[in-house]
Amino acid sequence: MIEAVIVHIIEGNRILLHYKKRGHGKGNWNGLGGKIEEGETPEECARREAREEMGAEIKNPVKLGEIRCYNVQGENWLVHVFRAEIDGVPKESDESKPRWFPISEIPYEQMWEDDRYWLPLVIDGLHFRADFFFSGKEMKRFKMEAWKE
Repeated sequence: MIEAVIVHIIEGNRILLHYKKRGHGKGNWNGLGGKIEEGETPEECARREAREEMGAEIKNPVKLGEIRCYNVQGENWLVHVFRAEIDGVPKESDESKPRWFPISEIPYEQMWEDDRYWLPLVIDGLHFRADFFFSGKEMKRFKMEAWKE
């Protein structure tokens, strides 16, 4: 199983999304993220990916969830989901183009299909676990549980 992170930066009534120019998720809006490197913790990966993808640091990262995605283009993923604040100004990189969106205007139709189910939990600060079952890029079914700590 490929292990990765997603970090969502939320300030007030807006969220910072990144348009993926290359790699997994190319052509989609998403949070920051990527694969965990050997010897790296999920939080260390979240911080590194923020620096690489937008040239800024994150602060106060809180792990809110774990997502298991099965058969996404033939791969299985375990994704650690964080919510954080930004420390700096996001800049475009070779991999991503950052943009602030009002929470009421999140472009779910240009995101992974499963985001519409779990991203509202992150916005509300809820903890969760989810399993999403795909066939290629198409989501077939899911199960999810959420709780407040």
